Amino acid sequence: MDTRISPTSHLIPSRIETLPGDKSISHRAIILGALSSTVSTFTRFLTAEDCLNTLSIFQKLGVPITQVNDEVTISGVGLDGLRVPQGVLDTGNSGTGIRLITGVLAGQRFSTTITGDASIQRRPMRRIVEPLTQMGARIAGCAIEGRADIFPPLTISGAFPLNGIRYRLPVASAQVKSAVLLAGLFADAPTLIEEPELCRDHSERMLKGFGADISRDGELIRLSPGPLANPRPEVPIRIPADFSSAAFLLVLGTCGVPVTLTGVGLNPTRDSLLHVLLRMGANIQIIDRQGDDFEPYGTLVVTPSSMDNVEIFADEIPFIIDEIPILAVAALFSKGTLRVRNAAELRVKESDRIAAIGRFVAAMGGRITEFDDGFELAGPVTIQPFDVESGGDHRIAMASIIAAVCGNVSATIRNCDCINTSFPNFFEILSMVGVAWE
Repeated sequence: MDTRISPTSHLIPSRIETLPGDKSISHRAIILGALSSTVSTFTRFLTAEDCLNTLSIFQKLGVPITQVNDEVTISGVGLDGLRVPQGVLDTGNSGTGIRLITGVLAGQRFSTTITGDASIQRRPMRRIVEPLTQMGARIAGCAIEGRADIFPPLTISGAFPLNGIRYRLPVASAQVKSAVLLAGLFADAPTLIEEPELCRDHSERMLKGFGADISRDGELIRLSPGPLANPRPEVPIRIPADFSSAAFLLVLGTCGVPVTLTGVGLNPTRDSLLHVLLRMGANIQIIDRQGDDFEPYGTLVVTPSSMDNVEIFADEIPFIIDEIPILAVAALFSKGTLRVRNAAELRVKESDRIAAIGRFVAAMGGRITEFDDGFELAGPVTIQPFDVESGGDHRIAMASIIAAVCGNVSATIRNCDCINTSFPNFFEILSMVGVAWE
C-alpha cells in the first residue's frame, strides 16, 4: 500500500487517548503469562501483527488464550506445560518475538523451527544462538553469502534443564538479555548476566512482577530458576501506551500541532527521546504521572516548539535506538546539527535504517552525512514535495509521513502496509488531527 499525503491548511489540536499499547510489553505479557501457573488478564494489549503473531505462537504451543478487542486472558501452563506445535512457528516481522521466543524454546524437551518474514530472515541471530548454546540448547540456522552470522529459520533442539551460565552482553540489547533470562527460567542453577551498558528493563520488571527470583547488583543481573505466578490473577494488568508509537506524535506536536497523549509509558529505560527533545527545547509537559509495580505511565502535553539540534550521547543510544528515525525528522525542523554515532545497530533493524534515513532526508531536500555507525543531519530544512520508499520498515514509513505533515507538503510514501506491525490505528489518529491522506 502506498500512502499519499496532501498539504493541509489547518491541523486540529487533539487529545489522543487511543495510542496503541506498548509492543515490547505486549510481547512479554503473552510470554510470561503463558509460562506462569495462573490466569492473567492484560488490557490495552497491542493488537498489531507483531504481537498477534506472538499470541498465535503460544496458542500453537498449547496455551489457552482468549482475546476480546485489546484485552487478552492467558491461562498459564507453567514452565513445563508447553506442547509440541504443529508446523513451523512464524513471528512475522518481529525481531523481539523471534529472539525472546527462541529463549523459551531453548528450554523445552522438544525441537521446534521458528522463522519470520523476509526481513526477519536477514536479521542476525548469532547474538542469541551463542549464549543459548552455552546453556545447552542446539540451534541450527541459515547462512547468507557475504555475512558472517546465523539467520532464520532457526531449528531449536531444546534441553531441560539448561545450564545456568554467567554471560556478558557483547551489545546493549534488551532482546539478547531477555532471551537469556527467559532461558534461565529452565536452568539448573542461577543465570548471571553482566550488562556493561544498561538497556531496556521490561523483562526484568515483568519477571519480578510474576514472582521470579531476580535481582541486580550494579551491572550484574541474577536470575534463579523457579516457577512464575501472577500474584493478583483477578486484577487486569494495564499495559501503557507504546512510547515508540507516541514518539511520532511527540514530534508532530513539537513541529506541527498541539497534542495531548494520555497513558504513555514512561519507563526510564524507554523514554529517552522525551528527554532528548526537552534538551533540544521542546515544549512538553508531563502530568498525571502514575506508577505501580508493573510499568509507569503518564500524560504528555505537547505544543509547537523552537528547537536546537544536539549530539546524542553514546549512553543514550541503547534507549533511543527505535526512535532515531523520528528524531531525524525533528532535526529537519530544528537549528544546527544533530549528531548520532555509536548506533551501528541501526544497520540491522527491519531495514538498514541509517541508509533509509539518508534516503528520505535527501528526498526531502535535507543535508545528511552518513557514517558506519550513525549520521550528522543539518537543519532547519524547507521540506520539498517528495516520493520515498519505506523498504517495508514501519518506523521509516511513519517518520516519512510525519515529515510530510510537519512540512505541509505533498508526498508519496511507498509500501506502508508495514505500519500495521506496530501501530494499527496510525492513520485513524492522523485523521483526528486533520491530516489529508489517501
